[in-house]
Amino acid sequence: MTIDTQQSAILNDEDVEIEYTDLTPPPGEEEDMSDPVMQEPFNPSEINIISKQDSLRNLIERLNHNEIDMNTDFQRHAELWDYPKMSRLIESILIRFPLPAFYFDASNEDSWLVVDGLQRLSSIRKFVVEKKLKLRGLEYLKDFNGKSYDDLPRTYQRRIDECQVTLFLIQPGTPEAVKYSIFRRINTGGLILNDQEIRNAMAAPELRKYLEELADDEYLKKTIGDQSRRMVDQEMVLRFLAFQFMDYEQSKKNIATFLDEMIKKLEGASKKELNEYKTSFQTAIERCWMVFGESAFEKSTTGQTSKRVRKNSTLFEVWTNALAQLAENEIKKLYINKEMLIQSHLNLMTHDNDYFRSITYSTQKKDHFRTRKAKVSQIIKEVLDA
Repeated sequence: MTIDTQQSAILNDEDVEIEYTDLTPPPGEEEDMSDPVMQEPFNPSEINIISKQDSLRNLIERLNHNEIDMNTDFQRHAELWDYPKMSRLIESILIRFPLPAFYFDASNEDSWLVVDGLQRLSSIRKFVVEKKLKLRGLEYLKDFNGKSYDDLPRTYQRRIDECQVTLFLIQPGTPEAVKYSIFRRINTGGLILNDQEIRNAMAAPELRKYLEELADDEYLKKTIGDQSRRMVDQEMVLRFLAFQFMDYEQSKKNIATFLDEMIKKLEGASKKELNEYKTSFQTAIERCWMVFGESAFEKSTTGQTSKRVRKNSTLFEVWTNALAQLAENEIKKLYINKEMLIQSHLNLMTHDNDYFRSITYSTQKKDHFRTRKAKVSQIIKEVLDA
């Protein structure tokens, strides 16, 4: 039985259309699709994963005792399936269809972390543990439509308990880099996690809360809208921090792995450093709003007829970082002359092919990074010198 899941627009290194997804480059232009899964080899002996056959009852017991980390900050994304899809998952168990394997990071014996199977576990928890799901839209057991767990005959409750499942358990000692690679590789079906959801699921609770709070910034919402559903907003915060406080030009990583490195930096940061990062981000995004307003990070081209709103994550990167570095007297002058700055940037996008390519195709290439950074710095300087 195949259970489809909804996908939502994800902000990546190319254009993003709010409420749309269309990331295909024009003919003759190819996006840099280098695989972020493996950027450098690691020792295969460091991978320690065991498999075991178990009953669903043991997973339910862990859910009952909060011994599976469903990721509190990730919880609002745990139930992305609608009730009919949850119900059909339960139906699969009741008619003894085999379930796909579950993956857990079992480094902490008392709190397993879900690597793959979050939607299935969320459905089981909602039906068996929370008892908030009434079955609907069933294909085979139609007489059970409208029934809750307690309404099921004992025979079918027992089928849930006795359902055999395959567990893959990542063992203690497996390096974090290997876990990230495993996490990305196995998420190839069902609801595919994006990079930020993976980072979030593996981060410490304190760090998840920190990024969520930064992403709740009013000016971020004003400039890119509500992009919380797939954690696009948190990835944008992380993107700013990475380019502001690490050296991308000297990095040998691609952008996905570069952002992973920023997570590690945040995990090791002091309270003072975290406050500095927070202030820098809040300053940058407020300045972008004050200069560009609702058109911030929108890409414009000559002859563009689409009415869909397009936000570009590379423009977010270059402008937030550029404005964050200005002194107060400089930013005040930009505010006064913001129309000149906006027009200069429109001219760049529509008439400077090198700049347009640097924010559109193969954006993680170092020469494209240098191009957009230099050209934005130049038009800022021209406005300040005017």
